[in-house]
Amino acid sequence: MAQDPRALLQKADKQLSSAGGGFSFFGGREEKYQDAADLYMQAANAFKMQKQNLEAGQAFEKAANIQTNNLKEPDDAANTLVDAFKAYRQADPQAAVRCLEVAINQYCTRGNFRRAAGHKESLGELYESELGDSKKAIECYEAAAVWYEGDNATALANKLHLKVADTAGLDGDYYKAIEAFERVAAASVNNNLMKYSVKDYFLKAGICHLATGDAVATRRALDKYTDLDPSFAGQRECMLLNDLLAAVEKADQEEFTDKLFQYDQISKLDKWKTTLLLRVKNTIEEPEDEFA
Repeated sequence: MAQDPRALLQKADKQLSSAGGGFSFFGGREEKYQDAADLYMQAANAFKMQKQNLEAGQAFEKAANIQTNNLKEPDDAANTLVDAFKAYRQADPQAAVRCLEVAINQYCTRGNFRRAAGHKESLGELYESELGDSKKAIECYEAAAVWYEGDNATALANKLHLKVADTAGLDGDYYKAIEAFERVAAASVNNNLMKYSVKDYFLKAGICHLATGDAVATRRALDKYTDLDPSFAGQRECMLLNDLLAAVEKADQEEFTDKLFQYDQISKLDKWKTTLLLRVKNTIEEPEDEFA
């Protein structure tokens, strides 16, 4: 039978009060603090079993507070705060941020940057999905990428750079997105495991270039991509970008739409690409009929 989380919480409160009260002739104060922390964690897990995530997060935080201030065990507290983050994530996202930031700082203090990077990525995902703060999300992804690179985890760093690119593109920060896509493409072009994806990175960077409205810079970028990867010139992605650029330069919405339709019949465009391409299409202004 599952334990009653509120009964465990009362026991934890009583044990904490006992540990902090008066002079202990026989010692044992640290043991009482440890027992109180353990009881708070038991209560937290019992709350989680009952899907009472807000109460679970609060109990985990109480345990972490004891581990930090009374037991002087910041590493244990960091792990407990990660549990608090997981409990709070949907119930109280702001509290989740608060807990995870403290844990991340502790991992960085200990030089455990790979672990910090993984949690920084989770923090970015929370900002992006639960809090709708894309700028904060990008900051987290960029920091995590730097930490992964410092730990020689190139593949993990590239995954974060792509998250930066995707998020920035949707947020309208096209130049940041272009920089990130091109960075990963350049790092992947001579990698046998990753080079197949380069054409997609170039396509997404090219779409961002189109979204800036700078046709000259877009043409220059396409030339650069074919220099980096000569095989790109014969790929459908490169042909599409050239066709779309030509339609934009002619201010021909119908041609733009037709080229997309033809491409989509063979290679389905994902939501990210269609979102940005619709923005580009909406910027195309058909020339007015001079005889109207």
